[in-house]
Amino acid sequence: MFFFMSIIVMVGVTFADDPLRPQYHIMPLQDWLNDPNGPVYYNGYYHMFYQYYPNITPADQKQWGHCYSKDMVHWIHLPVALIPDQPYDINGIWTGSTTLVNGIPVIIYTGITDIHKEVQCQARPTNLSDPTLTNWTKSFLNPLITNPDGRDPSTAFQDDQNNHYLIYGYGTTDLGGQAVLFISKDFLNWTYLHPLHHNHYDTFWECPDIFNISHHVVLKASLMGHDFWTIGYIDPVKLIFLPFNHDLGEFTQLIDNGKFYASKTFYDPIHNEQIIVGWAAEDDNQSEQRGWQGLLTLPRAIFLSNDGLELRTRPIEALKSLRDPNSHRQYQDVTLGTEMSFELIPNLNGNQIEVLINWQFPMKQNLDFGLIVLSTLDGTQRTSIGISTSTNTSVMINWDLPGWDYFSVPNINRWLDCQFACNQDNRCQAWTYDAGRQLSDNCFLKSGIPLKNGNWLCVSGVKQQMNNQQQPIWIYMDRVLSQRNPEAAHSPYHDVIWMEPSIVNSLFTLELEIFIDHSVIEIFEPQNGRVAITGRVYPEEQTAKNLAVYARLIPTTNDSIVIKTLDFWSLDTIWN
Repeated sequence: MFFFMSIIVMVGVTFADDPLRPQYHIMPLQDWLNDPNGPVYYNGYYHMFYQYYPNITPADQKQWGHCYSKDMVHWIHLPVALIPDQPYDINGIWTGSTTLVNGIPVIIYTGITDIHKEVQCQARPTNLSDPTLTNWTKSFLNPLITNPDGRDPSTAFQDDQNNHYLIYGYGTTDLGGQAVLFISKDFLNWTYLHPLHHNHYDTFWECPDIFNISHHVVLKASLMGHDFWTIGYIDPVKLIFLPFNHDLGEFTQLIDNGKFYASKTFYDPIHNEQIIVGWAAEDDNQSEQRGWQGLLTLPRAIFLSNDGLELRTRPIEALKSLRDPNSHRQYQDVTLGTEMSFELIPNLNGNQIEVLINWQFPMKQNLDFGLIVLSTLDGTQRTSIGISTSTNTSVMINWDLPGWDYFSVPNINRWLDCQFACNQDNRCQAWTYDAGRQLSDNCFLKSGIPLKNGNWLCVSGVKQQMNNQQQPIWIYMDRVLSQRNPEAAHSPYHDVIWMEPSIVNSLFTLELEIFIDHSVIEIFEPQNGRVAITGRVYPEEQTAKNLAVYARLIPTTNDSIVIKTLDFWSLDTIWN
């Protein structure tokens, strides 16, 4: 048994008419939102544009919604920045980016022509002295690029000869998904060069971006319904991008393991950080009834791991300004000593909050425990944010690792041979041997580590790290009981990180930062930036605001699962 001190506090109170409508995520006042577009810092303000359609059902004639901010946290809505009103964009102003050209913000976007061809167009501020950049003037040279027929131009970059380079998404049967490369001297007249990078994980790439982090080149793109990125370099002679290790489309390279797509990055000169923001679409069938659809995720700062081999993200520091200091509550050293499916944290609830929880738990144990949020008092409706570990992950008898396959190894009739095949392939992170399937369709190699699922016919394993002390830890969002609506998504999301125990006590310590905003949850590991999971949930019960804990599997040793610290804050709205 464990005990929380009883603290009475109501957090997350909002005057919004819709209890599911987020309050600290960017979204229009009503109607449809999808991709973030053209984020930029200019003349003291951050500007965020986004795909907007004045209806709930997506259709042609997308526009660019617009808001601006002094701190990238508190925002003000502005009029629509770009509307489809020319033959080259009459069927929609699609995704694009903003580049500072000689200090002037210049938008390049994809226009959908009167014959539904995808072309690239330009717009500039009508009045540079207007800090809101409300009005934009389209170039009389539009469309600037008409072939190949692709979309979603990125922020441009320059070489030491002052050449501008631009990429956008494309795909062909022979080369697969691509980021195609263009060059220009004046940012108006563009010449096509060749694909900067391509592969066959998907037939078309959307929303590519290219940028520098600590003198490393990063390429990102949206494909297969996910956003991926990878570190590499540009060959200075061939002008092609070469990944250092893993490629776009391999699931070790996911930017966010949840509902996150069509992301955009931009440079924040005030904090010297590259920032990324994604689109979190709805995950149910009630948008038309609610009158709104889609939101932008919280802005995240991008940085490199200490070894320079992995990309990491964490919420920007300025988000702490949303915390209501009077709402702060903290618990320390709470032990989960017995198995329990649901233990309510008394008198503490909210649906517009931030939770910072620091777990401590032993290594090489079969564990399953976590925090429950957006719960009714009896736990019949709830979302679980859990941690799962296994004593031995190199070989897991009666476990499946479903999904994320990139290859089915032929002529395999033993799980040992399947494990060997994974160990010989650099792309392989995990494997599953399914004895219930036919030969040559029973050994599956995976480019990431999927969530474990019990299956008596399967043997699975995770390729081990060189350091034997490291252990894979699953962090998951369980949505089975998040809502009753059968048309809403109930499948879990998860992320996997490799952890080393403390030198002092051979225990793992993991801090998670959880943002809950009515119908969206974002999970991060703020210290090391290895976790990013975005999920949508739609609890129907008005009382589904409580928090609880659970421990389905506890240590078999004398060690315990302990909440070292747990902090709560209510968060204010972002709208001024």
